[in-house]
Amino acid sequence: MGAGRSSGESHVRRSAHVGLQTAVIDNSAAFGFSIMITSSYGALNQLVGSPSLADIVGFAMSAAAAFTLLQAVTTRGFRRRLGAAPRAVVLLGTAFDIVSVALGLGMAVVVALTVPRGAAWPVGALLAVLVFALSQAVELMIAARLERLRGEPGAEDPDS
Repeated sequence: MGAGRSSGESHVRRSAHVGLQTAVIDNSAAFGFSIMITSSYGALNQLVGSPSLADIVGFAMSAAAAFTLLQAVTTRGFRRRLGAAPRAVVLLGTAFDIVSVALGLGMAVVVALTVPRGAAWPVGALLAVLVFALSQAVELMIAARLERLRGEPGAEDPDS
């Protein structure tokens, strides 16, 4: 009986571990982005003042437009398929998300302090997203380089 129980516990433990790994890896980039965009909204609200409905719409549409712009650029006008970094690189790269979150939030603060109120909401969202995404790309490049230096096979192969 003891062997069956430990085998069952071992299976549960392995399943929980795999589940946690999947949740962490698959959500890591989105988690950093969520923190950055929410804190950017809060910073703009604090520094520029409560947004109107038009400000909220401008913020949301500008954040989405930033991703559309990045997608268009990286796919050469949506004509090229995108690759993906290996999971180990994504995990390592997004572990540095504190930097990209800080830079995106910092950009929103700079915009709030320098751009007129009417434009601060859409410009703050657009630039915060661009800075976050570009700095996260640099983090992933560094992670890929570190993986190569560690001798990890497939550090640049998206299928590994």
